Amino acid sequence: MTRAKICGIRDPGARDAAVASGADAVGFVVEIPRSRRSIGREEAKSLIRGLPPFVSSVVVMEPKSAAEAASIALDTGADVLQVNGTLAAEDLSTLREMVAARLVATVPAVPGALEEVRRIAEVADALLVDSQEGGKLGGTGAVHDWNLSADLVEAVGAPVILAGGLSPENVAEAIRAVGPYAVDVSTGVETEGRKDPAKIAAFLREVRCCPPR
Repeated sequence: MTRAKICGIRDPGARDAAVASGADAVGFVVEIPRSRRSIGREEAKSLIRGLPPFVSSVVVMEPKSAAEAASIALDTGADVLQVNGTLAAEDLSTLREMVAARLVATVPAVPGALEEVRRIAEVADALLVDSQEGGKLGGTGAVHDWNLSADLVEAVGAPVILAGGLSPENVAEAIRAVGPYAVDVSTGVETEGRKDPAKIAAFLREVRCCPPR
């Protein structure tokens, strides 16, 4: 079964809606000023404490160093750290030695990146492949070429999480095309910039009803 993460959670209502609809993981954007969904460490910690057992907490970050990432991990208590392309493979390896949390590395869905992605896959627990626009990786709400993501699934041994412009309307097609370990959504389950419980539920229904490739 394809797993699903609802990302960009900022308040208890959205968190609880994701949990009630069956999300496997809930994501919190922490200290990323460019993101309108960014929250502070204490806010993230409080929201994470409200999660029930067996729902994973993911902190999305853009740290300048492994030490900064480890500090965020310690302060929030997250189960999983998602690093959005700001650390090289060597730094990710250092981070793995510093924290108990699982490590997800965000990589861009662009041609010609396979060799670097393979190096990252050797030190991360999973890869999250996302759209990149204007130098901005993730949070764009844009769909990328799913053929690139499908090639990545075939080429690396690590689990691949698909993100980028997913919605209740296209997630089943994306799963069939790519065959990811999991899917990740934020913009696609929002209405006027806020998480919409009905869209969250619809997205997760589509994921559950779609058999993996």
